Amino acid sequence: MPAATNPVLIGGTGRSGSTILGRILARHPDLHLTDPEEVRFIANNPGMATALGMRNAGWPRSMRSRSLAQKAIKRTQGAYFKRPNNSGLQKWLTMEEMTSLGDRYLQRFGKEPLEATREFTYAVMDKVVAPADGRRWVDGTPANARVTDLIEPIYPDCQVVAIIRDGRDVAASFVEQTFGPNEILESVREWGRRSLRMHQAVQRCRPGRILTIDMLDMVQNTREESLRQVCEFLNIPLDAGMMQWFADNVSVERAHVGRWRTQFDPQTTEQVDQLYARIVADLRRQGVPIPLET
Repeated sequence: MPAATNPVLIGGTGRSGSTILGRILARHPDLHLTDPEEVRFIANNPGMATALGMRNAGWPRSMRSRSLAQKAIKRTQGAYFKRPNNSGLQKWLTMEEMTSLGDRYLQRFGKEPLEATREFTYAVMDKVVAPADGRRWVDGTPANARVTDLIEPIYPDCQVVAIIRDGRDVAASFVEQTFGPNEILESVREWGRRSLRMHQAVQRCRPGRILTIDMLDMVQNTREESLRQVCEFLNIPLDAGMMQWFADNVSVERAHVGRWRTQFDPQTTEQVDQLYARIVADLRRQGVPIPLET
């Protein structure tokens, strides 16, 4: 059975709660969480969506699209294919299959970019979500929300849940990871850039296709109401088993809400707060939704 072409794509700025929400929705009988939880090859840069977007951007930017397409395919045969603990695309496709699909994609991309992109993406996802048995699949790649306008032509019927979170907590989480900015002030700036990109992408999409929720509401302020809102948006019933898993596994403490206040020395904390205030003021002027403060 072909993979559903109306997937649920969860995204944000990174370290904003997409993994938590994906695992909650995985407990719903009508949904299937991808394995890996972030397929990455569609939304990450370079990926299928960015290559297609560049191809459609008009000259001279479109001149870069072929190079991006080649880099995207290289990633599907490299970083996105072979990941630790057999969690990459290697679990579902052989290298021979991936190479064959990539060659055909590159052959068609110049003259039929959208058709080539859909053919490749659908073929890979047919393999990845074979266990879904026709259920809608859920992917938690954070970049989904930041390039949702570029994904829309590939999956016109997809729905996107964009999660926003206090940028100071996002930045504090990033510096503890092996990816992303590892200096706290640069991490705050990167949160600002990603927040703006996400807002701009959402603005370019068809109205009603994207739901924005605040992580603080989801884990603390309006827990059940937030999940009810997500389920209503996806047109699925609120499931008791999903809610029980949520109650048992998701808490303010586990989400590290407010971590930025205690993770650094007082001087650094003050610098983070001052920089964040300036970035938030600039984002407000551009109409960007601002997360609730922790």
